[in-house]
Amino acid sequence: MARFHFDIHENDRFIEDEEGRDLDDDEEVRRLALATGASIARDAFVEGSANRIVIDVRKDDAPFMRVAISLSLE
Repeated sequence: MARFHFDIHENDRFIEDEEGRDLDDDEEVRRLALATGASIARDAFVEGSANRIVIDVRKDDAPFMRVAISLSLE
């Protein structure tokens, strides 16, 4: 089991996940990263506080995965 950290970028705002979570497999990490990004994006996009959300996932402090969600209105 590895420790994963889910750092959040909301436009220029950065929130570091200092605690992290112990997870069993890569698919579980992917689902959690997508769910976290989607939840934050939904609220931020509706409120107008951000138009880009990025979840940077670290595995034992090394880059592992990035989920980026952007809003574009035309």
